[in-house]
Amino acid sequence: MSDSVAQGGSLELHLSTLGSLRARRGDRELRLNRARDRAVLAVLLAHAGRPVPVAEIIDGVWGEEGDEAPNRARGLPATMYRLRNILADEDGTAEGGNVLRHVGKAYRLDADPANIDRTVFLAELAAATAARRNRQPERAHALLTAALGRWSAPVALDGVPGPYAEHDRRMLAGRREEARQARLELDVELGLTLTAEPEPKPGTVVPHALALARAGRTEQALALLAGSASGGEAKALAARLRDRAPDLASWTPWASRTAPRPVRRPFQLPPDIADFTGRAALLTELATALTAPGPRWVTVTGPPGYGKSALAVHAAHRLAPGYPDGQLHADLDGKVPRADPAAVLAAFVRALGVEEPAVPPGLADLRALYLHLLAGRRVLVLLDGAVDAEQVRPLLPAEPGSAALVTAGRPLPGGRTVTVGRMTPDEGIELLSRALGPRRLAREPGAARALAAACDHQPRALRLAASRLARRPAWPISTLLSHPRE
Repeated sequence: MSDSVAQGGSLELHLSTLGSLRARRGDRELRLNRARDRAVLAVLLAHAGRPVPVAEIIDGVWGEEGDEAPNRARGLPATMYRLRNILADEDGTAEGGNVLRHVGKAYRLDADPANIDRTVFLAELAAATAARRNRQPERAHALLTAALGRWSAPVALDGVPGPYAEHDRRMLAGRREEARQARLELDVELGLTLTAEPEPKPGTVVPHALALARAGRTEQALALLAGSASGGEAKALAARLRDRAPDLASWTPWASRTAPRPVRRPFQLPPDIADFTGRAALLTELATALTAPGPRWVTVTGPPGYGKSALAVHAAHRLAPGYPDGQLHADLDGKVPRADPAAVLAAFVRALGVEEPAVPPGLADLRALYLHLLAGRRVLVLLDGAVDAEQVRPLLPAEPGSAALVTAGRPLPGGRTVTVGRMTPDEGIELLSRALGPRRLAREPGAARALAAACDHQPRALRLAASRLARRPAWPISTLLSHPRE
């Protein structure tokens, strides 16, 4: 094994757009010499994790160029071939073909969202907005500081041609300016030393002046306000400064003077099954698996009718007190075509406090935002009816304090597996007793055991049989054995 691999993940692909467009593996810079290659990569990076149609790539790189432009669709495969080779690991341990894929009439860049500075920057901004709305100013300030620190130069995608790069450049510049203004306002709210630039931008004059005043630089603050066009709020602050108002420390320049909102804690678990029966060993196994070192997610698997979902829901309710920051739930349906993980993530981030306009559209951006929202929290995620590991992986929490329970028809690679089998004969009798009442079973103990055996001690079959008998209280249990379809 090479030293770089032994150091743990140093061969991971990292992609940067907040400045010059750069790609590197470990300490090795990957050469993106062609302007068109960088333009194509910029489009793919903005949609990392989802297929980007060829027509969308062409429009993003060449735009409305006339007939004198080269045959763009014909030349695109050559560009993709170069990019695939550039992004490949020269030691062969991380094939570029697994990073950049041709999917039908589209191309998909499968890079880790945590290694794309653009994705992480936007996720941190959305998480900061949620934290600020939930009255967590210290957390919001830390997220904004981290987000702004990801910029290596004032201009994103510096020197990258094409209409899409220009659009993304303007968008990122706007988001950066919003982040700088929001952090300045938080400087004021928290009474911190100014972290913004000494020359305030339009719209930030009042909070900048207030921060100067709190730092003891009253004359500078008054001079700044005197030349401002910020209207009544600037005049009100100037009057307070001249009067040396004693309540200056509690005065805030932004409209957030409403009652604090509680931190959003979703509690989405389906109702527990009131007559859940037995499975004590499996419940203990699940609890142990979710607290052991290593992956904090477990797949509950087994044949249809054996109670995978019921077990997972009951276990989630028992474990919920250990996850005080909430529980998330998604019904993945267990069918092909499978439920879109991006749609599930969008629902999750909304449940965690992100308002609809701030929910990003792409899977990679959603995943990064989701992880930021879970940072420092203890949340349990219940995913029922997974089809495959590719569907589940983006939905799993990464924080050591959070965990996930997944039900699937077969074991999924990466996590632990708990297999659900038939109930024991005693558990089958107990389930019938809870559904029908102990007196009814006591009258026909032999028939009850025969019915449990006829149902193969499967929870679903037992519940169906008990339901039929409950609707016919005059029937003996043995009647159902004699006329199973009535």
